[in-house]
Amino acid sequence: MTERFVKLDTKLIAAFDAVLAPEVVTLATGTGAALQKLRRRRGLSGVLGAVLRALTTGPSAAPLVEGNLTRKAMRLPWLYGNPVVKGVYGAIKRFEAALLRDALEAELTGRDDLAIIYNGSNYPESVLKDVSGRLGMRRVFIENGFFPRTMQFDPVGLNGGNSMPRDPGFYLDTEEDFAAEGLPQAVNNRAAKKTGMEEVPLEPGFVFVPFQVPSDMQVTLHSPWIRDMQQFLDAILAAAERNPDEVFVIKEHPSYKRSVKGTRPDHPRVIFANGNVTSEMIGQARAVITLNSTVGIEALLLDKPVITLGRACYNIEGLVQHAPDPEALDRALAVTRDWRPDPRLRRQVIGWLWNRYLVHGPKNEPPADLGARILARVGGPEAIRALPPR
Repeated sequence: MTERFVKLDTKLIAAFDAVLAPEVVTLATGTGAALQKLRRRRGLSGVLGAVLRALTTGPSAAPLVEGNLTRKAMRLPWLYGNPVVKGVYGAIKRFEAALLRDALEAELTGRDDLAIIYNGSNYPESVLKDVSGRLGMRRVFIENGFFPRTMQFDPVGLNGGNSMPRDPGFYLDTEEDFAAEGLPQAVNNRAAKKTGMEEVPLEPGFVFVPFQVPSDMQVTLHSPWIRDMQQFLDAILAAAERNPDEVFVIKEHPSYKRSVKGTRPDHPRVIFANGNVTSEMIGQARAVITLNSTVGIEALLLDKPVITLGRACYNIEGLVQHAPDPEALDRALAVTRDWRPDPRLRRQVIGWLWNRYLVHGPKNEPPADLGARILARVGGPEAIRALPPR
């Protein structure tokens, strides 16, 4: 391998270092490390200039730390709802982001490295995303995959912003069987929201509604209609009123500690089942409503009708019903009583994801040919399509 990769010292992909060595440069992101980079590249005057810019033009770095502020406000509202705490924290993060931005520009200008970016929506990875984009660097975004022990590697973005083809013709106008090498057999069975939470007995035929983490990029960047789980609950309660024959079963995401249960009056046909097993609920459901969660892909694997409310990478005509507003949701609920995803399209899409798009192996156990797999995906969908099966 002759390519050189550059990444930040993000702990979540620390295992990449050993596999990509010696062709990877891992850049430290602390303030001290940023100052050292600037001094090495631009001298003491460059350090002083960068510090002055960070102090005076810090607000220009606000978009780079917006995700961090959103997460803090959602997860610890009792603390970061305080305007003084929020203001101080925001000022510190903007200063750090502005300084790191200068340091990475000094370090990466004129180099031909391929940037490996983990997610890219939160600081410090957001800074590498910003700098690499302005410098025109080749890059690939990394995230967890849609099935257990898989990863996404994408040159464009992740999830609702990834390069996965949305045109059904990509999957149907070919004689190649993307599922010939097999399909996934497992889905991510998410734990109960709290240990010891009891299962709720359910009558099959309900509409399953898996909630998501509101501070995740899937919601903050790719859900223009539903902005948080309180609003999601309100939308489902309203849909229940408009659709008296439907029963909706909600499961909140177990990794999000706050709950919206009890924040609205109970509804007889809106049930919370936080202690139930996700795969079992998908199997019992007649349809699944999701913003853009991987549960939607898991439901497709089990041949269930899926209704998406947000921008999902699997918003493909013939595969799901997309509902960008309440009226469309009502239409989708009616349609899915007699509708199923196109069987060949469903098989082809899941087969392409499993056998071509996703990289098999978790972040902490990346495959030995990690570098080759990253490089192969820089070319986009057609290059991925040409790859040999996993």
